[in-house]
Amino acid sequence: MRSISIRTAMTGEWERIGDILHRTGLMATDVDPFETMFHVAESESMLVGCAGAERLGNTAIVGPVAVLPEFRDRGIASHLIRTTLMRARASGCRQAVYFSHHCAVFFSRHGFLLMPRDELSPEVRASKTFQREHGFWSLCMRCDLT
Repeated sequence: MRSISIRTAMTGEWERIGDILHRTGLMATDVDPFETMFHVAESESMLVGCAGAERLGNTAIVGPVAVLPEFRDRGIASHLIRTTLMRARASGCRQAVYFSHHCAVFFSRHGFLLMPRDELSPEVRASKTFQREHGFWSLCMRCDLT
């Protein structure tokens, strides 16, 4: 098995991250690379996965999370999520939220619990991510980082 390392994405890697999102069926055009901090999984100089988070006050909005199909089932997404949550906690976030219409079981393994959308802070409800996804996703999940 190839060695996989997890690190903060560097300036200039957005095209490579966008390619991962595209190849996994996610929309790179829905992500603002200037507002989203990405971590990447790398194998032999090749990016094989990514996880992003946007910080709004004391909340991190997690997503997107993607791993190339040929590298799945190796725990890479879990490592990316743990790293993303650790970084959010270290930067002062008290909670993380995730919006989706799938992956509830995966995120619940990382401490995320279902929550009503109306319990989100006004700041999160006013975010571009919430506005863009409102009505599309059916799940809202929260993870306490304290």
